[in-house]
Amino acid sequence: MKLARLLLAALLATAALAGTGHAEDATGSAVTVSGTGSFSGLKVTVGQTTDLINQTVHLSWTGGAPTGPSGNFATNYLQLMQCWGDDPAGPAREQCQYGGLAAQGSPVAGAWARRRQVSYGSTLVDPLETLKPEAGQQAVVPFRSVTGVTTTSTGDFFTAGTTNELPLAKTRLDGGGEVDFEVQTALESYGLGCGTVVNGSPRSCWLVVVPRGTTEVDGSTVGGDNRPQLDSSPLSASNWASHISIPLKFQPVGAACPIGAAERPTSGDEFLSDAVLRWQPKLCSGGGTVFGFTQVPDGVARQTVVSDNPGLAFLRDPVPADQVTRPLVYAPVALSGLSVAFITERQSAGEGVVPPAIWQRDGEQIADLNLTPRLLAKLLTQSYVLSLPVRQDYLKGNPDSLTADPEFVALNPEFTDSGRLMSIVDALVPTVDMDATTALWRWIAADKDATDFLNGVPDANGMKVNPNFKGLKLPVSNFPKADLTCTGTGLLTSCALDLRPLAGDMHEAGRAISRGDTLGKAPTGFATPDGKPQLKAVDREPQGQRSLLAIVDTPTAARYGLPTAKLRNASGAFVAPTDASMLAAVAAAKPGAVGDVLQLDPLTTAKDAYPLTNLAYAATAPSALDTRAGADYATFLKYAVGDGQQPGIAFGQLPAGYVPLPPALRAQAGTAADRIAADAGKALTPPSAPAPDEPGGVPAGALAADRPLSGGQQPPATSAPASAPLPAKAVATPPPASAVQQPVAQTRRTPATPVGFVRYVLLILLVAGAVAAASGPALTRWGSRVRR
Repeated sequence: MKLARLLLAALLATAALAGTGHAEDATGSAVTVSGTGSFSGLKVTVGQTTDLINQTVHLSWTGGAPTGPSGNFATNYLQLMQCWGDDPAGPAREQCQYGGLAAQGSPVAGAWARRRQVSYGSTLVDPLETLKPEAGQQAVVPFRSVTGVTTTSTGDFFTAGTTNELPLAKTRLDGGGEVDFEVQTALESYGLGCGTVVNGSPRSCWLVVVPRGTTEVDGSTVGGDNRPQLDSSPLSASNWASHISIPLKFQPVGAACPIGAAERPTSGDEFLSDAVLRWQPKLCSGGGTVFGFTQVPDGVARQTVVSDNPGLAFLRDPVPADQVTRPLVYAPVALSGLSVAFITERQSAGEGVVPPAIWQRDGEQIADLNLTPRLLAKLLTQSYVLSLPVRQDYLKGNPDSLTADPEFVALNPEFTDSGRLMSIVDALVPTVDMDATTALWRWIAADKDATDFLNGVPDANGMKVNPNFKGLKLPVSNFPKADLTCTGTGLLTSCALDLRPLAGDMHEAGRAISRGDTLGKAPTGFATPDGKPQLKAVDREPQGQRSLLAIVDTPTAARYGLPTAKLRNASGAFVAPTDASMLAAVAAAKPGAVGDVLQLDPLTTAKDAYPLTNLAYAATAPSALDTRAGADYATFLKYAVGDGQQPGIAFGQLPAGYVPLPPALRAQAGTAADRIAADAGKALTPPSAPAPDEPGGVPAGALAADRPLSGGQQPPATSAPASAPLPAKAVATPPPASAVQQPVAQTRRTPATPVGFVRYVLLILLVAGAVAAASGPALTRWGSRVRR
């Protein structure tokens, strides 16, 4: 696991996008541009071009010609890349991040289509090309980085593992297409430097589209003239002449708050990360308070709240009563959800095996997916054959992957033919203990089919649980990896946790699958200096052939353009994490052991409720704060539940993936803020928890009234079939705070993931260090969540 970077995400206001080049239509930050010359009928729309951070932006286009033939990338496709450049007319080809995927051979395309090389031998010459090969050399477009370094060896600036280029984007039969493109800041690509503050403003960059047709750089026709496909590079002069440039305006990477200013510490789970990222710069503007943030698990946040320096902590479940030594105040601040995000691009068995109407859609994304508790249990227990580096007899008879599982295909018939070559075997999950993970396992454990499966009962098709997970005691607060199977010998040894590792956090998991990255590593056959097998990153799944799942929060899914699965709730309905379904879950929630903290029940029988909804609370002990700190935290809370609940992309607004809080919860938070300001520094005796209708509690029925439904009517109560009693080995009733902390993995050859209490030692040290430092505006990201 990587150490956290200290980062203050300074988000300043940016001006409205000024149209450049062929900009024709802009709504908000969306821009539509047109091609030129033979591509004049092409129109490309970029969904967001301002206030960008590291995220994906959605591109769609019309007016193209179908990619082909036979579903291959021989002709008529788009090539996309990110470039820097200060010239208002657009970037030079030397300023573009492209060529990192040169060695990638799938899907099949022309010999130089993924390369920066622009000399192709005597049979293909670009008459406009000014770069000429020297004796014994090839002509290569150098990369000129924003740092001033120019090189033809791009590895120092971007590689196959870091580049965001999309060398092959497919146009459908109707002439349209769509992709999600990852835009990178200077933190992900320092060679581009996007968002770095220069002369007081963040550096803008460019998204460049190079359309390809059916004509080569020498004028020859592909499909005729004995030429089967386009071979040349998009950086070749004749191809570059048709490029389309769209300006991208970034939020600044740097300091919007005073450098060296003391900061008020906040800490908590990852569900608050993106929200605090957007709120913090607004709060510090104009001389306001600087609020830092340290990302830690809920359990560590609870320890912080009862310490002598509580700051303001964010968590899902309250501190158990027997651990409270002074009065605590809770305020709801952010509503989101834990989701199963996915990227599934159609991969049929191909022409001649399936009908044309199916294989012609290969590469397009499937946007709907239904999952039951048992299916998710299969994915989380390494029970599909190919989840291990070698076939094991104890998994004999199990499907190779999810899309070969009859149970899954019955619920998702679209995958019957279009998922034949997909390889989904698990979900990329974080290594962090979270209350939300406990809720997920409670949802699984409450389902009889799922608990029977976990206890060794095969499903109707004979699939059985990996025996290493049999009898797993639930709920647990993380995602155990119990099968550490290795194969090979010596320097070629490959283990399950190398090929299918855990992610540092949900952000890393979401970003990874959007890039087609499993985060897996494979042996090179060489040794490290200490004699261990040297590993290299597994190649990313290419655009059009990605099939990956991850457990992430809904803001991360939205940030990286990932669809989220519909989960079967306790009423039997399949529900996606939408605004309506998450508000329905809040409306069905009841006050828990602490009266002013709602207990969101993953087993709620409300038909329209999303079972893994997450309501984050801010918590502190006012008596442990001085009066100034109390006033500052009250200001933070009032902003967070006031203007901070306005959805949008600008600094200070609520990012996509969050749901604006209902009025009753906003009012509760405002009351809590007043109490923090009034009681700061006062030694008080811990009171008993207020009843639901007492001051400080959530008014009974208030939340349901905040949720207008179709026609303004409240739906009738829906009763669900009662679940059978859970087996003794899968008890789902303990409160979340007492969830079993199951070791994520036993110790073998791959100790990269901390195990047991070790992870808490590290986290506590990180919290202590962040609180003690207070050496200027910094946003500390725990684990590997280090990007904006």
